[in-house]
Amino acid sequence: MLEYFTQQRLYAPLLGLAPCGARPSAHFFCASGCRRLFGAEKTSHSRNVGCYKLKPPPMKIIIVMLFFSLLMHNSFSQWGYGFINFEDSSELYRIEIDTSIANNIWQIGTPSKFYFNSSHSIPNAIVTDTLYPYPANNNSIFYYRTSGDYDLFAHGVVTEFWFKMDCDTIDDFGKVEISYDDGITWENLLTGFNAWHVYDSLNHLIQSYATSNDTIVFTGKSNGWYKFSSDFSLPGSMLDSIIYRFSFHSTTPISERDGWMIDDIEYYTWWESVGELKDSEQIYPNPVKNQLSINLNYVVVYFEIMNSHGHIVKKGNNNKSPLIIDASDLPTGLYLFTTRLENNQIRYSKFIKL
Repeated sequence: MLEYFTQQRLYAPLLGLAPCGARPSAHFFCASGCRRLFGAEKTSHSRNVGCYKLKPPPMKIIIVMLFFSLLMHNSFSQWGYGFINFEDSSELYRIEIDTSIANNIWQIGTPSKFYFNSSHSIPNAIVTDTLYPYPANNNSIFYYRTSGDYDLFAHGVVTEFWFKMDCDTIDDFGKVEISYDDGITWENLLTGFNAWHVYDSLNHLIQSYATSNDTIVFTGKSNGWYKFSSDFSLPGSMLDSIIYRFSFHSTTPISERDGWMIDDIEYYTWWESVGELKDSEQIYPNPVKNQLSINLNYVVVYFEIMNSHGHIVKKGNNNKSPLIIDASDLPTGLYLFTTRLENNQIRYSKFIKL
């Protein structure tokens, strides 16, 4: 955005740009690379071009730019996408099998077992051993690292993959966790604001966050291939890289079982602007100085407010409509507002604190 605006004379005052002294022409930046930033000495340059130096813009200008940026993106969504089918070797660098774990049984290859006799997309998948049943007292881990796509605004993140299970129910199970801070902390993908669903190969719903409070879903024996799908929100400042940790844990199998097989992992991100709430739903005033009112179609039962660094600055339960929040103590900036409604739906939005 800055590169674009610096080439447009119209927006130079808005961005805090000032002429560096060169005579103006059809060009709006110095071809010789004049960088008179924040009081730095003027750089010698050709006198036949006009260029601009940067000076620190007032905070009001920054807020106005953020606000108009939200309006400009009123009807757009932005996507980042990744897909691994375990056949295309160019994408396998995103998969890391943890070799520091003794007897880690995750393997990429063609499954050749009794129940795991073919992958979802032929010929390869990632399997708890492509040939043999999983052993007792085993803990195996692999990581999937997304490419990420850094953005100022908050994202929704969708993660999907196909899987087969064949293990002792509850005692032996798989788990998927997510880290937003390069592996320092981890969160179960089935908890919090994450909306998840499990479908069979005919797209029939098997299980979901709305029908189950389970934190262990990947266990027992699946009836063929199942598809797992999750959707959750993140602040854009965290999206430089998201890491998923897939772990399989066994105790003492009653009989020889195949374990867990995963294929066709798909990941994409999106963001939407403030204006994309339903017409009957309001978050006002926006920008806000003191008190923020949230009037949605259903009662908000829980809310979280995150700043642009991904830190939760306010959260709480609620049973009234509209929801009133004191925003007077929030520092100036852009915030992500996430709510869970009484009908178990989740709403995302942004607001600006003046």
